[in-house]
Amino acid sequence: MVMGEVAKVQEQALVDAAKRDLVSAEARDDRRVVAEDTGRRVTLRGYFVGAMPSGSAVSSRWLHLVVFLLVVGLPTLLAGIYYGFIASDQYVTEIRFGVRSADADRNDVTGMIQGGSSSASASQIMLQSNVVVEYMKSREIVDSVNKDVDLRRIFSLPSVDYFSRLDPDIPVEGLVSYWRGKVEPFFDQTTGIVSVRVRAFTREDALRIGNDVVRLSEGLADELSLRARADYVKFAQDQVDEARAHLTRARDALLQFRNSGQTLDPVKEADAARLGLGKLREELARVETDMGSVRTKLGPTSPTMIALKDRQAAIQQEIKAAEARFAGTDAQSGRLSSQDIRGFDNLETERQLAEKFYDSALQALRRAQFEASRKSMYLEVFVRPTLPEQSLYPRRFVSALIVALSAFGVWIFLMMTYYSVREHI
Repeated sequence: MVMGEVAKVQEQALVDAAKRDLVSAEARDDRRVVAEDTGRRVTLRGYFVGAMPSGSAVSSRWLHLVVFLLVVGLPTLLAGIYYGFIASDQYVTEIRFGVRSADADRNDVTGMIQGGSSSASASQIMLQSNVVVEYMKSREIVDSVNKDVDLRRIFSLPSVDYFSRLDPDIPVEGLVSYWRGKVEPFFDQTTGIVSVRVRAFTREDALRIGNDVVRLSEGLADELSLRARADYVKFAQDQVDEARAHLTRARDALLQFRNSGQTLDPVKEADAARLGLGKLREELARVETDMGSVRTKLGPTSPTMIALKDRQAAIQQEIKAAEARFAGTDAQSGRLSSQDIRGFDNLETERQLAEKFYDSALQALRRAQFEASRKSMYLEVFVRPTLPEQSLYPRRFVSALIVALSAFGVWIFLMMTYYSVREHI
């Protein structure tokens, strides 16, 4: 009985000992984890506040410092040396102009009467401004300027630093790309003003290039304006040419008719003949009246009566001949008077219509020319290129600061990436 109780007590003691050992082991594990976390925190804190960690923390700190110097310090140093002592000065001349229309000074009443013509004009000005800006970036203006200024020579001077210098053997496509970095046009849609900044390595070259840009841009605007005006009046001019040709044919046909018929105006001649026929009939009536009086007084065989009869016969013959001509049966002249009159009337009507059509076409051409002159565009340059006195590029401090900030941003990104990967391993 006593031995059983002793066995139970010993068994309970063993169980308690096992529990104590298990608790001790768990406590040791917890302390080890806490120690490791504390070591990490001490290492990071020591890195940032200047503590003196030991072991692997020291090597990690030096690694971070080396990365900082390579990513931030070295690019900043090189940028400071380049922009401070090596980069060549660049001089800037500025050009400002606006594209204007000859129709731009109309008053508001005219604009309201013509409706949407003002907005159409503004749209045309904006379009032409963009055309000029794109022209300044094109190869065509590079070729034109290169005829007056040797661009390869002035951009590859020995005094220019290596990184800014143009390769003199570069193809024209490379020259155009380099040109776009030196001539920078900008169109402000709010004000309608085109601003151009021209950069070169000498004052004189900047001024020469700026003057050539202005001259060529003005020439382009004039050419576009002339082309637009020519297209605008082309249809009206074609109508005038057609009307002129029609009128010439009508006049030639009328002249040929007059030459073949040996008459200037058959209608007027017919009117004159009708007037003569009326006089003949009046004369015949008087003769017949006189014949009646003479027959009563002197008899039908008197010499006066015989003379009156001869006069009557002659007048009647003339009347028949005139009537025959009007009827178109005049065998002596061989001409058909009625057909002549009808043919002349047709030709004269054709000529009159051709003249009216020609006059209308001329008026339409004048109106088209007037409208085209109002729609013509031109450059109004109010800031012309001048000889610069001081170089504006490169902006040495600003450029070096931009490099430093960019490098620092890259370093921050690398550090964030490093710690993010480390926390997940």
